[in-house]
Amino acid sequence: MKKIILLILISLTTNSFANSLDIAPPILGLTNPIIVQKALDSGVVFTSNNVQYQLILGGQAVNSSSNNMSEMSSSSNGSNLLSIQKGPYQLFIPGAITPGVSTPGALTMSPSAGDFKKIVYNPESGGIGIVVGDIIVKLKPGIPAESIASSYGINLSNNFESINTAVYRTYSWQNIFAIAQQLRLDPGIEFAELDVIENFNQPN
Repeated sequence: MKKIILLILISLTTNSFANSLDIAPPILGLTNPIIVQKALDSGVVFTSNNVQYQLILGGQAVNSSSNNMSEMSSSSNGSNLLSIQKGPYQLFIPGAITPGVSTPGALTMSPSAGDFKKIVYNPESGGIGIVVGDIIVKLKPGIPAESIASSYGINLSNNFESINTAVYRTYSWQNIFAIAQQLRLDPGIEFAELDVIENFNQPN
């Protein structure tokens, strides 16, 4: 009788665990400790829209319609790489494989192409966000958006003069995290935040 009860309990636990995997796939940082470790290893922590994020070391996102998508897919063949679809982006995290799956090799990703985006981990939700490449800046009154762009060598994408807010974009060779930090310390700026997308609308 004890054996039967034990078998039933094991069966229920296994089914429950399998169902939880369906609900929370390995993309979530909470279910993949390697993603969490890569976020800790980067040492880059920042806040966007009152949410704290950590850079995922070596992780990149590519727009699925990009020309670089086929290049990334072919270079990742047989490598120790986690690949996940998130909205219009394909995410690649080297070394972050699903537990129990071992594949040899490593991926070398070139950050030079403009289609590659950095990805970040949200420790609160366990989700992954994409740094789209924009820095949203609230300027103090009387500070022209163009002068900030010139001072930091960045592009002014949008300027909303009526609310003293500007959107800047860095070049592919610039460190967007370092630029954002420099902007935060500028006396002519109230705040500067990286634009991060964590949630994409699901198709109906």
